[in-house]
Amino acid sequence: MITAIIAALTMLMGQASVQPAPSPSVTPDVPVYVGNPATHFTVEERVEGFDPDGDARLLLVAHFFDAQNQPTRILANSDLDWMADRGQVQWQNRMRYGSPAAIVLVNTDGPIVATIHANMPALGTVVVHSDTRTWTGQRVVAKALGPRMVQIGWFPRATAPVRVVRIDARKRRVPIATLPAGSSTYRDATVQTGAHYEYVVTQGNRVAQLAVSVPGPLLATSIDDAAGKGMWLYWSLNPLDDNYYAKLDPNAIVEQAVKAGLHYVELRTAYGAQWLIPAAAKPTIDAIIDGLAARGIVPVGWTVPREVTFEDLSASMRTIDYRTARGTPLRGIALDLERGGDFLGGDPHGLAALWTYEYYLREAVGPRYLIVATVEDPALEHLDNTTYPFREIARYADVLQPMTYWRMLARQANFSPDVVREFMRRSYRTALEQAGRTMPVSIGGETAPDDRNGYPPAAEISASLDASKAAGAIGVCFFDWSGTRSYQWNAIGAFPWTLK
Repeated sequence: MITAIIAALTMLMGQASVQPAPSPSVTPDVPVYVGNPATHFTVEERVEGFDPDGDARLLLVAHFFDAQNQPTRILANSDLDWMADRGQVQWQNRMRYGSPAAIVLVNTDGPIVATIHANMPALGTVVVHSDTRTWTGQRVVAKALGPRMVQIGWFPRATAPVRVVRIDARKRRVPIATLPAGSSTYRDATVQTGAHYEYVVTQGNRVAQLAVSVPGPLLATSIDDAAGKGMWLYWSLNPLDDNYYAKLDPNAIVEQAVKAGLHYVELRTAYGAQWLIPAAAKPTIDAIIDGLAARGIVPVGWTVPREVTFEDLSASMRTIDYRTARGTPLRGIALDLERGGDFLGGDPHGLAALWTYEYYLREAVGPRYLIVATVEDPALEHLDNTTYPFREIARYADVLQPMTYWRMLARQANFSPDVVREFMRRSYRTALEQAGRTMPVSIGGETAPDDRNGYPPAAEISASLDASKAAGAIGVCFFDWSGTRSYQWNAIGAFPWTLK
């Protein structure tokens, strides 16, 4: 989260198989290869077809080659610009596809010209041409997002009204929507859990009929699952990183959580649409989840949304549906709702994306599944509802979780336990003021270091817990596990937080 998390996110690798690790010595701003340095690159285009958002999807993947024209692979420090003459371009986490990549989304038919420039390594420019008019595949798509929502998309964007009729298991036909010209998608939030439907989508003289099965009911969860003392835990899929999943010790993690008296742990499962528990990592992550649950510590999922798309929302839904091999569930989801191109809130959606993502997920899961909204701190970052949509986010959340990282965000150089106490009180009060209603608040505390101000000492950790509880917060969740020092763990463990 904020500066610390962005650096880690750019190092993620989403492949199930473990690649050979190069030397662990990483020089900043110099590419790290599996193989020889690259001298040239190509760009592969993969047509991914059409989705329930009504978009055509073109995946672009960069491939690098050395002086002998042999493939080489970059694990760190590449920098590519991805541009297209129309539509939306989203860069993908390095190594999600085994190499730097981007996805182009368009909702009208015609040519696409994509330009890819390699800044690091400095290898020049590649131009890719595609044309959606030549693509094959079903152009009207319907899929269930969760037990309470089906989403239907049509490509290209409609030039005339679109009529949607739903047929239930008894063959009853119910007109459910007429969409205007210019539309691309419709979300049906009136479906029944576990039901089977057919949809008839009519555009002029074109008719498509699609079958959809809606998932069964979700696990009922509680606000208490995100109360008390907590900790964020994320891992990397890149063997260069200290928190590479294969380096994690599940038993040590569970024992540390027990010793610290944690009530819950938020585990990051997805960054945007990238799933962070591939097959190779699943045994390790499952062992952590199973071990925590066996000791009475609640495992909660944590995702970092990037776009209000069906694909991205599906990664959060996959988190909600997740079960270990033994069947242990995650008992809630925390949505990291931040601004900027690495998160939500970048162009072209703006601030509305920060709450519409959560709104669609809430509609998909219903009212009984725990959603924690992890938000930017209104006090430390001097935000209100004109600059960040706290009120809208609070409307669909069960718990509001401001990231009160005092040493990262405070505009001062001197800290003390009394200063931290005032930060906690002010953040709690301001979060509720901006939310516009009384609701549970769990403070996001800080153990990670700031480049200028270093690690928070034990006295500040203790003060943050004491002040948050006194103010009325239901708990404090610290960022983050990998950055927490032994004296900070001791301070967390020494503070008694008994749940009501």
